[in-house]
Amino acid sequence: MQRLLFTVTAQDQGWQLYEGEHGRFWFNDRAEALHTAGVIATNLHSQHGIRSAVVMDMAGREAVVISRHG
Repeated sequence: MQRLLFTVTAQDQGWQLYEGEHGRFWFNDRAEALHTAGVIATNLHSQHGIRSAVVMDMAGREAVVISRHG
């Protein structure tokens, strides 16, 4: 079964949150980006049963799974 990934990546002027392959939101603060991704992923799973995960892109290194839902 597939899992919808929310990926936080560093950009020149802050942090971008991707939903799958689509950039959705920009943040100045990494903690705010991770918190928002976690809230969205948690709600998708609890309200709609959609399996999701929050991932932190480590700029050319292996990505880190922050949380999984479902």
